[in-house]
Amino acid sequence: METKSLGFFFLFLIVLAAHETVVQKTEARICQAPSGKYRGPCFTDSSCDSTCKKQDHLLGGVCQGFACYCQRNC
Repeated sequence: METKSLGFFFLFLIVLAAHETVVQKTEARICQAPSGKYRGPCFTDSSCDSTCKKQDHLLGGVCQGFACYCQRNC
């Protein structure tokens, strides 16, 4: 009986370790590039974000300095 419990415990550990490995591989990195469609100096993240989402169909955007940078999955 003790051997069965030990076997189930190790099986559970293997399944748990395999699940953690899959989760780590599926996490996406975020890359940024200057927006080609945003015009003028970038003062608010919301306007940059809106342009990147609506016109470029990307994840979003942020102002860096006075330029709008769009974010996408790498």
